[in-house]
Amino acid sequence: MKANDWEPILKLVISQNIGFDCASPGEIYKVLKLGASPTSIVFALPTKTAYQMTYAREAGVKHTTFDSSYELKKLKQYWPDAHLLIRIRVDGECIYKLGEKFGCDFETEAVALLEEAAALGLKVVGVAFHVGSACSSVDSHAIGLQRARKLFDHEARAGRQMKIVDIGGGFMSDRTDRVDKVAQQVNTALEEYFPERDVLVVAEPGRYVVDSAATLYNSINNIRRVTKDNKPVNMIYLNDGLHGSMRYAEPWTTVEKLSIGQKNGVEIDQEELEEAILWGPTCDSTDRIMEKAAIRLPRCSPFDWLVFKLQGAYTFVFHGPFSSIEIPLMRSVVSLELWNKIKDHPVFSPEDFVSNPDISAPLPSTLPPKIHRDQINGFNASLLDKV
Repeated sequence: MKANDWEPILKLVISQNIGFDCASPGEIYKVLKLGASPTSIVFALPTKTAYQMTYAREAGVKHTTFDSSYELKKLKQYWPDAHLLIRIRVDGECIYKLGEKFGCDFETEAVALLEEAAALGLKVVGVAFHVGSACSSVDSHAIGLQRARKLFDHEARAGRQMKIVDIGGGFMSDRTDRVDKVAQQVNTALEEYFPERDVLVVAEPGRYVVDSAATLYNSINNIRRVTKDNKPVNMIYLNDGLHGSMRYAEPWTTVEKLSIGQKNGVEIDQEELEEAILWGPTCDSTDRIMEKAAIRLPRCSPFDWLVFKLQGAYTFVFHGPFSSIEIPLMRSVVSLELWNKIKDHPVFSPEDFVSNPDISAPLPSTLPPKIHRDQINGFNASLLDKV
């Protein structure tokens, strides 16, 4: 949900009987409205308000996470029949360290929280952890599974039983061989620590699944050629930026000029590369894209486009309202093979599919509706009217 909550992707997930990690009532509402089962949702936010707990409980959601004593006391009051997963902290070499915000300490807090939950009459059904987003340490998940096993054993000795292990996400999305290494580690650790087949193991591979599903095409609004450090630099102004879907530049983010064949008899990939600075469309002077990267591109014009691959995760979901810039429009394209597999699922409607679409056709304008002069009262007539 957090990586990409575009409706066609949510429908595709539902059609494949895949569950959802939701972190707000808004996310829960989105998937329930599309027909997802509330039992397919884990409300995976360890710190929730009373309103959020009540909303999830009344919507039929059963599972949620916790990592503190105060959260248990709130659950006892507002969601006493919830099926709980204790969230433990497992640190790894990652870009976004979720352990700094969520997860109890395995050594000093976890057992005490399990005992407190039992004393309150709450049902803890499993262990959850998240090694951090875009994690490059392949052994982090194995460490988490080892700790989960110890907590399972503690509960078993106390006469209580847990049945779920949520290994979270964090899988790198730039190359498939990265997730292959993690999968090998996870499968080996599962055989060692959870050989029993009645334990449900779930994961949250949102970033990995959707990142390669989208490519961002940015049109060029303007270009200024300036001199910096005695070198010519092309300042390229795009129609998307930090306040849109380009807030974070991942280490694997790349940019290239859209190749459209030949230009003056020269192949585009043979054009001379020049230093470039990419600016977003707002009036914000910090709206600079990939500021820390050394960007070199062929000479561009306002008739060209720039292409950013692997832009399906944590891009347009971060779009903000600053300067009333509209969210980028998206066009979905699926193979005939996939279409034949999903087209008859009840989550889709006939309007969701267009056979043999013209993907080169312009998308609708994102400009606001026009207001005609005779509809304007002009209460705040400007001095400019007199100039």
